[in-house]
Amino acid sequence: MEKIRLQYIDLLKFFSILAIISIHAFMVWRDSQILGFDIYAFCEICRFGIPVFIMVSGALLLNRNIEIKPFLQKKVKRLVYPFIFFYILTFIFLVLMHKTHDQMQIFAFRWYFWMILGVYLSIPIINKFIQHSSIKEIEYFIALFIFATIFYQVTYYFNLEQYFYLTLFLSPLGYLVLGYYLSIKDFNLSPNKMISICIILFITSTLIKSCGELHLIPLVDNFIANQSKMLHSWVDVGFFEIVQSASMFLLCKNIYDSRDGVYSYINRFLQSNLIQKFIISISKASYGIYLINLIPTVLFYYYLQPLSLTGTQICIVIFTISISTLIMSWIVILIFSKIPFIKDLSGYA
Repeated sequence: MEKIRLQYIDLLKFFSILAIISIHAFMVWRDSQILGFDIYAFCEICRFGIPVFIMVSGALLLNRNIEIKPFLQKKVKRLVYPFIFFYILTFIFLVLMHKTHDQMQIFAFRWYFWMILGVYLSIPIINKFIQHSSIKEIEYFIALFIFATIFYQVTYYFNLEQYFYLTLFLSPLGYLVLGYYLSIKDFNLSPNKMISICIILFITSTLIKSCGELHLIPLVDNFIANQSKMLHSWVDVGFFEIVQSASMFLLCKNIYDSRDGVYSYINRFLQSNLIQKFIISISKASYGIYLINLIPTVLFYYYLQPLSLTGTQICIVIFTISISTLIMSWIVILIFSKIPFIKDLSGYA
């Protein structure tokens, strides 16, 4: 019997994988400009992708009855086998194309795999904390997570020497706990009010992050976790990234509860049979899509990036290839999921 699916979780995974693909498309034209601004700075609108995926894991896996051995066998198998399969597939593709890529080092290839593997190894421990904690204690953990991001951001910016050790909270585990908390938290606001607040927070945090990337607001200039070896990670743990990711999470959570106003039309559109099936299928294929999308990214880098394009044309191309890459990758993963002996390697859940 198929398990009951949470619609907002599938929607979050849909938007997150599209956001990740878009970031990779932006990276192809990392040095390009439009109206004197770096185009790459505008990819901040997509930065919620990885944090939201971690938050989804927290929402789905925490506060469960977990036996360590069966849990790790199931999750590690589902992560590792597709990773190895797509690593070999991508390696063969690059050899046939006579190309090289710095991410083909086994410990660099698809860094999200290594990060989420570490998260899954930690879940049985974090789960015990969640199971035996009150809401106030979970909020205390999240408060330290948020405070640490602000504290280290300020000390980094002003180059202040400090020995206040809260770096434990500057990790993907903060997003894991945050995702669980937001999945169970009732803010006692109507869905439409929550959606409106989330839209405002998402736009505001994205603008601030973009201005930081453009060096217009120095204090938020490119604060991500890898600014020191102690905090090394590609997961953005800045305060505004937390706001952006949390607002996206709550927006998707509440959109399905809207019964009136303009948001209700979006709700009805999302719940239409065809759209609902499409979102669920993308959600199921999201891990495989993530693993395979290096191949089209390499093609874009070598064959589209050298073209002489204006800033406006580049923005149109980025939008177009993001959507087309999502669709093409989804179709490939869907086909793989139907082939015996390969379906378990396809990353289709």
